[in-house]
Amino acid sequence: MSNNILVGKTIKKIFLADDRKAIKFVLDNNDSIIARCDGDCCSHTWIEDLINPENAIDSEVLSADDIDLPEEFQNKTKTDNYEEEMLYYGFAIVTNKGKFTIAYRNSSNGYYGGNLSWPDNEYYYGGVHGQNISKENWVEVIE
Repeated sequence: MSNNILVGKTIKKIFLADDRKAIKFVLDNNDSIIARCDGDCCSHTWIEDLINPENAIDSEVLSADDIDLPEEFQNKTKTDNYEEEMLYYGFAIVTNKGKFTIAYRNSSNGYYGGNLSWPDNEYYYGGVHGQNISKENWVEVIE
């Protein structure tokens, strides 16, 4: 069973940072939960795609978990963050409307990885060299 901080909450709005290094969920009580991209040492992590965000709007979160990103979402990157090696990650938020997938990536020389850091994570938040600290200039994700 999922124990992510979003479970049991109702999402009203979703915002993506314009640098793609953070995502904000505004809840029905106007509280916010921010997940930030984090990268090990000499790597960069960012959100590449938001797949079916409409499934999360105005719905209670039933589960929220890391997933293996389906191969069809592991295509050529849209950003210029590419280095020697690319890792593909997924995070699925399931509601009664369906699944919303956050596809995120990490590029490095092959020795490092990344993750989405949630407020209740043990390693919330950093970026060893500050390379993944978002400016958090929010853009609303429209259904």
